[in-house]
Amino acid sequence: MTATPAITQGATGTPDAAPAPADEERRDGRRRKFLLLFLLLGALTVLLLLAIWYLLFREPIRNVLPIVPDQSMPGYSTSMYGVDRPYGVAVTAGGDRVYATQTNGTYGVLIFDGGGKPIGQFDTPPGASHVPVYLALNPQTQEVYVSDRPAGAIWIYDGNGHYLRQYTPAAPIKGWQPLGMAFDGAGNLYVTDVGAQPQVIEEFDKDGVLVRTIGSGDGLSFPNGVAVDDAGIVYVTDGDNGRLIAYGTDGSIVARIGRGVGDGNLGLPRGVVIAKDRVYVADNTGQTVFVYGVVKPGEGRLSFLGAFGGQGVSDGQFQFPNDVAVDGRGRLYVADSGNDRVQVWSY
Repeated sequence: MTATPAITQGATGTPDAAPAPADEERRDGRRRKFLLLFLLLGALTVLLLLAIWYLLFREPIRNVLPIVPDQSMPGYSTSMYGVDRPYGVAVTAGGDRVYATQTNGTYGVLIFDGGGKPIGQFDTPPGASHVPVYLALNPQTQEVYVSDRPAGAIWIYDGNGHYLRQYTPAAPIKGWQPLGMAFDGAGNLYVTDVGAQPQVIEEFDKDGVLVRTIGSGDGLSFPNGVAVDDAGIVYVTDGDNGRLIAYGTDGSIVARIGRGVGDGNLGLPRGVVIAKDRVYVADNTGQTVFVYGVVKPGEGRLSFLGAFGGQGVSDGQFQFPNDVAVDGRGRLYVADSGNDRVQVWSY
């Protein structure tokens, strides 16, 4: 009887081919790990380059605000107390320092930390009498500019409130009374001058040279707030006329909102700020903050998106809001003058 030969597992036999799928899985695993490592190294490289860029140019990284639906309005978050009649407010991009002008009792500028705790006060500038009104942060130096209309001056401080120097235009301006202030992306300073006849907005370059004058033929009456969007359009709250005016890069009016009782119409507009294609206007008598879309190319209009606030003393209500600022995360800070506080709103 012939014995059945044993199956030999040779080098080329079928049984030896079975481990091949496991080998392929191991190779796939190594490839996935290599790809993941490559992506992580790429992300770290991008972060390192951003950090180097920031350290070199000392500018806040822009466009970090959250995406906000057109009709969405912010909600009340908290309030910062300990300031008497705040008129102007400013905040760092990180929200770790909030500055508010105090226009009753002891005049000055108070400093709050990100949690709303009072942590300091600005030095008193040279001279006998001062009334700080509005504030602006230089995006390139992080210095704080303080307008002092009665003194006809702008005072410059570091972020801790230490007095540095007085801002002086390269050429003297007769009867200069600076009020609202804002910087554009190039570091140029825009100032509403209520001492000029007629009242105007002045743009200065980094050396204090007057670049241009805006609004000289438009009958401005106490323009309080000024802001500049990424396209170079200048937005001005023409306070006593109850208007928000948008000026194009050539200095002509491209859009406006007037006084009235309809949706989006203003009463006594004061401070203005721009964030993520939105224009926020603190209306002193309307007891609210109005929200508009920025002027888009070819449209020539300010679209009304909504409003938040309302008259009262409770959380989320205002008594004569006078200014509004925004940090890098889209949180809004409102100088609630009549309630002696700064309110914080967020999306």
